[in-house]
Amino acid sequence: MRRIALIPTLLALLLVASCGKEIGRIPFTGEGEGETTVTLQAKKVALWADLDLAYVGDASLTYQVELLEAGTVKASTTCDPLGFMSVKVGWVETDIGPRHSRSGQGRMGCGFSAPAAGTYVVRAKLAFGQRPAGLTLTQADLVIKQ
Repeated sequence: MRRIALIPTLLALLLVASCGKEIGRIPFTGEGEGETTVTLQAKKVALWADLDLAYVGDASLTYQVELLEAGTVKASTTCDPLGFMSVKVGWVETDIGPRHSRSGQGRMGCGFSAPAAGTYVVRAKLAFGQRPAGLTLTQADLVIKQ
C-alpha cells in the first residue's frame, strides 16, 4: 500500500527534475527591459515565468527575448506569460468574474536553442499588449533554464 502512495510523489519529483536547472533570471516588477549573462550548453533553452500579479479585465502580456553573443542576435522569441504553460510549480490561479490573479512559476510555450556552448547575454523586454483596467504587478521574472 505504501508503494502505491509513493508513486505520485516520485512522478512529481521526476517531472520537476526534468524541467531543467535555473541558470539565469531577469527580474521584473513592471514593464521594462533587462538582461543577464548566462553560460549555456549547445542545446534547448526553456523560458519560464515567475509571476505574482492580479488584474481586472482583459490583459495581454509578452516577453520579447533575444539571445546575444558578442552583441549579435543568435536567436529570438516571443513569450506569453498569461498563456498556456506546460508545467506549473507552486501555481495558484484565480478567475472570479473580471478579476484575475496568477502566482507561481510556469514553463511558457517558447524557447530557443543555443547554437554552441558558451557565454551569452539574454535580453528581454516585458510589455502589455492590452493593459488591464486594474493591475497589481509584484513580480514577473523571466527565468532561463537548461
